[in-house]
Amino acid sequence: MAACVVLVVLMCSAPARAEGGAVEVNSAELLEKWDQYDGREVIFRGEAVGDVMRRGGMAWITVNDDHYSREARLEAGELRGGNSGIAVWLPEEEAAKIGVLGRYGSKGDLVEVRGVFNADCREHGGDLDIHAVSLEVLEPGRRLDAAPDAGKHLAAFLSGLFLL
Repeated sequence: MAACVVLVVLMCSAPARAEGGAVEVNSAELLEKWDQYDGREVIFRGEAVGDVMRRGGMAWITVNDDHYSREARLEAGELRGGNSGIAVWLPEEEAAKIGVLGRYGSKGDLVEVRGVFNADCREHGGDLDIHAVSLEVLEPGRRLDAAPDAGKHLAAFLSGLFLL
């Protein structure tokens, strides 16, 4: 009976494995258990944000998997937590699959990257990163209506007039 309980606990606490030995992870797991994932193949999902920085056939992207990766800040309402993302180094042709990057005024593509996690990447000055071999766009991004509404313009104008 005790052996069954131990086996169930171990199975429930083990990271989810996908086909091919890759482990599905999130940024919190990578930061908290970096020593367990270092050098292992991982699958990481989130919003592609910022810029694609091309470097001789390769590229850097940032993939955020925080609350805002699922619901854009302009649409989410109140602030909830901070940003958390992982730097991803991948072939330029994989990065070219990204159609929309997340930033103010846009919700980036939801992507899945597969590659090797490095807690202390010797190639990139000791940074924490994923060296991805593939990127798949799971959900395309979109532009957001970032313009303030007419009521805010009117309020600003009336406040300025009052100050004068």
